[in-house]
Amino acid sequence: MNLHHDKISDDLIPLNLSQVEALDRNATDSTSREYYESCQITSAIVYRNKLSGHVGNFLESNKVEITIHGNEITSSCSCQESREICRHAVSLLYSWVNDGIDFTDIETVLEEIREMDKDSLVDVISNIIRINPSYIDIFLAKHKPEWDEIDPNPVY
Repeated sequence: MNLHHDKISDDLIPLNLSQVEALDRNATDSTSREYYESCQITSAIVYRNKLSGHVGNFLESNKVEITIHGNEITSSCSCQESREICRHAVSLLYSWVNDGIDFTDIETVLEEIREMDKDSLVDVISNIIRINPSYIDIFLAKHKPEWDEIDPNPVY
């Protein structure tokens, strides 16, 4: 895969199919590859050393987040299986090594946003607030939170 933007972490770039297959064998008894081939992966995103997306089918969809530091892979999944890494997370890794070009690179999106004029940005923010009014707190906060401090699913 040669798409990778220079802002994507060096920890993600060398990840290859044989490493994911080994993780699949060790973590899920080799069930994740078949699941990957039969499931849908949507909203696939890469940001530096993090991958995220929705993994599932028309009956289930799980939100998966993966962080890679060196050889260490940590994940979280809304399936809440008791395994250290579930088939949904391994499926997202299969998608990364096989279909990484389809992942949205947040860094590229941020570069495009930085080039937008003020009126266009106001239109985008207006649409965001209309779609999810709970985000208004982010824009009105005196202390602007870092991206990883924002709760995308606030509970009210």
